[in-house]
Amino acid sequence: MSDFSNKIRTNLKNGTLIINGFNALKNRMLKYTLNNNLFYIFDEDRVRTKKYLSNIPLIDENHYLAGNYYLDKRVPLSKSSVVYSLGILNDIRFDRFISNQVGCSIFMYDPTPLSIEFMNKQRDKNFKFFPYGVWTEETTLKFYAPKYGGSSSILESSETIEFDFFEAKCYTMSQLMARNGHGSIDLFKADIEGAALPILEQMIEQKVFPKEIVVEFERPREDKSQIDDFFFRVDDVRKKLKEEGYSEYLIPRRHAKYYSIEFLFVILTN
Repeated sequence: MSDFSNKIRTNLKNGTLIINGFNALKNRMLKYTLNNNLFYIFDEDRVRTKKYLSNIPLIDENHYLAGNYYLDKRVPLSKSSVVYSLGILNDIRFDRFISNQVGCSIFMYDPTPLSIEFMNKQRDKNFKFFPYGVWTEETTLKFYAPKYGGSSSILESSETIEFDFFEAKCYTMSQLMARNGHGSIDLFKADIEGAALPILEQMIEQKVFPKEIVVEFERPREDKSQIDDFFFRVDDVRKKLKEEGYSEYLIPRRHAKYYSIEFLFVILTN
């Protein structure tokens, strides 16, 4: 039974279908309004983010669409490539592309209940799915649900509901690589609701440098000091990767622009 059907069944049983249905519709409309690209000019933090992005080169003729992300033609993948995909939920367009076009294994991590249920139904032999989170230490963390729907995050903010959470075991990238017998990574993708930045910072510190990095950095909201720190840390990551020989490209967003930054980092010097 689908997650949607389960919700209807539970609400019918509890007599809460009308009120919860109204709240769900209200939250969907609020999310649509808040994320609409037409209204970004009324949000100074989105305006600031757009200005920041203006100096980053866009993907170009050297890149190709891989599901819902972009990869570099100059860094070919093969059946022996090591690919990590963090953050799945129920969208496997990227992973399916890699499986169909390349034929290598994809090591996929997502602890959310929806993702676990969804991945249990997949029958692709190249999908190596694990219901764990990824963080900067081995621990068990709470994952909070956003107010207006979307993927859960380990980072609390005004956008999360404190009592709506689940707990999941988390490991570091170096631990996962050791478990899987990997000494290096060819392609690393992370869309993990705010956790990608500290994880990539740790990978750089530990000198784990994938040939290609596809990553989304979600910007904090409202807290000005956190936003300032976010841009400082993103700048630092970009600088350190450039020093290692990476080229950087901006992956354009079609929806909810200027809340986050999607990068493709490619190392072409090896």
